[in-house]
Amino acid sequence: MRRRLNNGKGLFLLWLNWVMATTAISLVVVLSLWVKAIWMPFVAFGLELVLFVLVRRNREAELPVCYLVPFITTRILFWTGVVMFVVNLLYSEWLIDKVFDPDTINQEIPFITILIMAPVTVVVTAWVLWRGSRLNFCQDCRMRHGMPAERGFLGVIFTQESISQTKMLLQLSIIITVASWTYYAVAYVNSDLNHPDHFVFIFVPIFLLVAGAGYVGFKLASVWKFYEQNVDTITPQRGTFTMLRYILLYDNYVGVRAPITAPDKVLDPHDCKFDTPIAITLPHRENMSLYEAQTMFRQMTEVEGVDIRFMYSTTSCNADCNIFHYLCYLNEEQKQQLMDQNSGLQFYPLRDLQQMIDHHVISPLMAAEIHRLYTIAMAWKTYTRDGRRRYPIKNYQPTFRIRDAHKWDVDYNDSQWFYVSINNQDQPFYAIRRFWRKYINGIGD
Repeated sequence: MRRRLNNGKGLFLLWLNWVMATTAISLVVVLSLWVKAIWMPFVAFGLELVLFVLVRRNREAELPVCYLVPFITTRILFWTGVVMFVVNLLYSEWLIDKVFDPDTINQEIPFITILIMAPVTVVVTAWVLWRGSRLNFCQDCRMRHGMPAERGFLGVIFTQESISQTKMLLQLSIIITVASWTYYAVAYVNSDLNHPDHFVFIFVPIFLLVAGAGYVGFKLASVWKFYEQNVDTITPQRGTFTMLRYILLYDNYVGVRAPITAPDKVLDPHDCKFDTPIAITLPHRENMSLYEAQTMFRQMTEVEGVDIRFMYSTTSCNADCNIFHYLCYLNEEQKQQLMDQNSGLQFYPLRDLQQMIDHHVISPLMAAEIHRLYTIAMAWKTYTRDGRRRYPIKNYQPTFRIRDAHKWDVDYNDSQWFYVSINNQDQPFYAIRRFWRKYINGIGD
């Protein structure tokens, strides 16, 4: 029941985020009817601050929601305010006569809000979609809360729906930009705002944004219905549960089982992809000792003496389960025992695994584990925890060998290494980025 409630709450909050974001945009448009143009930039900055606080609070939530659309809206409000401020500056008494022909302007209406806000929205949303997963906001979310697959049902939905909502915001803003600027060029008279002007510049944009909220709500309601009828019913566990996953390493190879084929059985989507062959599902546990994990592995496989070490845990941000991940270092005999038990088990080098990940035939959860193993190990081998080079050679990258992994004293549970992998002494503006992250962005080291 708790799992269903958390997943349902996540979908509702995802819709609420769209409502909050579009309400902030609509408020700027509507308030321009009564607020003087000189004060409108401060209205935009004020609403941006409100959304910024909500985005920051979400980062510390037990089950954070994807706040990509509210984040985009903070940028829209900021740049809208900046453009408004510049236009007001150009209309100031000491500049207006030098910039504009007094016979062609109306000093009482220096700008029409939607003519600024809609193009800014187009530019910002297009930029976000172009950046994609490289967007710093999304990278920070993955570093804090894990990859989408590690966050269960909601993680996947958040990723897909955030992109969908961003695309819809772009499409709506393009329609509004074209309609409003076409009307402005063809029919607008620069004397005052009459009823047709209000209809095009205010009513139409708000109507489209409200219709968008209705569409998003209907879409997410359909997702919830699908979850109840399919995802929740094929999951054998009821309520939250705990999963133990064992990554098999032998020499420079990683053990992977072939996809499961069972025509007469409804399978979990992950079973239809290559994955780790050993995963155990238990009733929910807050903690799992290494001794218990070793014992369960031995009981399941009947293989003795395997060197099993804790890798990392996914204990929050997942409404379905918490996951404990372990690295298992095998010798030749142990590897052969496991292959005899499981005819679908094969061992692949990292190069082949990367190709399988690129072709989306590896389960997303295992892809996340391999990504963490490689990224954190390489960051740890190359840089100190604060991002400084371990070797006095710019852009030097040590060799990565799976066979050496058991010698490394690296904490895969420390997400700081993800940050180091993308912001280090070999990256431009390293000192400025580090200062921003520590003292302004509020993440800290």
